[in-house]
Amino acid sequence: SVLDEHLLYQGRWSNLVELSYEDEKKQIRKWEGLHRKNNADAVIIIAKMVPSERYIIIRQFRPPTNSYILEFPAGLVDKGETRDQTAIRELSEETGYVGEVEKISPRVYSSPGILSEAVSFAYVQVDENLPDNQRPKARNDPEEFITVFKKSVDEISEFFRQEISNGVKFDAKLFSYFLAHGVI
Repeated sequence: SVLDEHLLYQGRWSNLVELSYEDEKKQIRKWEGLHRKNNADAVIIIAKMVPSERYIIIRQFRPPTNSYILEFPAGLVDKGETRDQTAIRELSEETGYVGEVEKISPRVYSSPGILSEAVSFAYVQVDENLPDNQRPKARNDPEEFITVFKKSVDEISEFFRQEISNGVKFDAKLFSYFLAHGVI
């Protein structure tokens, strides 16, 4: 178990820490890790439109990868906010669409060897017949430049091939979702 945590660097969005922990052999070891500011959890939004059954996918530049990344809409849970509320807010901010959360997964870790952030998958239904979803307008943060795509299962494989040929990379959660569902 972790015995001590020492702050090595405090950034705008994250903190680099050195952790001291005791292993199974009772030896004290050191490990570096990264925390989100305020240890915020995140929500990954798997938004499916009805009746067309298209998925909402986004592409944005991610500086740590020096690449444009295809991913599901996502965001950090604000203080005092539920994961359901975060899913609805972030979907609207990033894509302009409004939806309804059908279910939320347990908290899971995407890169636990370095990152303490826990994420939950929010499965959201987007009724494309609602007036709010006819001409959606995203409200991105000033540093966000997001392109929104709506793709059916039949279009995903070719869409991914085209994006790869343009040098676009993939978020592991997006890729794993479609791989597990036999789409790619």
